[in-house]
Amino acid sequence: MKFKSLSIIIACGAMLLSSCGGGGNKTSDDGSKDGGNTNKPLNISIYLDLSDRLVREMTPSQKDKDIEIVNYMAEILKNHSVAQKILPSRDRIKVFFYPAPKDPKISLLSNDLEMDLSKAQPAEKKKILTEFQDKFATSLTQIYDATLQAKNWIGSDIWGFFKKQVDTYCVREGSRNIIVILTDGYIFHAQNKVKQGDNYSYILPQTLSNPNSGLIVSRQGLEDLEVLMLEVNPTDPKQQDQMEAILQNWFSGMGVQKFYVGETDQPSNTKLIIDKFMKE
Repeated sequence: MKFKSLSIIIACGAMLLSSCGGGGNKTSDDGSKDGGNTNKPLNISIYLDLSDRLVREMTPSQKDKDIEIVNYMAEILKNHSVAQKILPSRDRIKVFFYPAPKDPKISLLSNDLEMDLSKAQPAEKKKILTEFQDKFATSLTQIYDATLQAKNWIGSDIWGFFKKQVDTYCVREGSRNIIVILTDGYIFHAQNKVKQGDNYSYILPQTLSNPNSGLIVSRQGLEDLEVLMLEVNPTDPKQQDQMEAILQNWFSGMGVQKFYVGETDQPSNTKLIIDKFMKE
């Protein structure tokens, strides 16, 4: 786990206090003033891995775990918007897949998986906040059911997404940008198979058999993005620590300063992890 410190207390001297009549400012590591991320709009992106991870036996099912995590992130965003008195809120949440599913039904349902208050008129915002969670839950359930029925595992191209698209999808200037990735930790896409010595563009059981393996760092500059990767679950539990270390090194190499890579767990425990991540 790696959490970046959010604030350093800077105290004014006694003479300064008497002259200016106030206390010191809180500053985060990037020098922002009191409040830090608290006053920034939330920009939450949720990347779902629709691979055969969905059919692995567990209780609750991976489908149910994923949907509960998405619903919890939606609740966090809703509470944040309410705390901001709704009308000035510019919060946004989006659930997506990469690459996009070819199933037209899933593509159509995906249109319901974004809520952006920055684009809404003030009179509409309260209604949007009231309705979007139910819409998310309904559409996600239908998407997972269609995916499980079709058994056409499109997988996900997490490595390629971070190389080419993460800025466009997930980073907004002036917002607290968070990407939540729900995946078992295996990263592979047939169109992005690259090998450079012991480093790869993918993580598979074969690469994990090499104790020196890693993910290729293909870019930098992601200091404005926070990453929360959940439900990591290699088929061999002995490879959990190695898989997490590879992913952590990859995020760090790309410049991400706040990230967490966590194994699959019961939803109640995962919510505690999310709460801590959001508050740190």
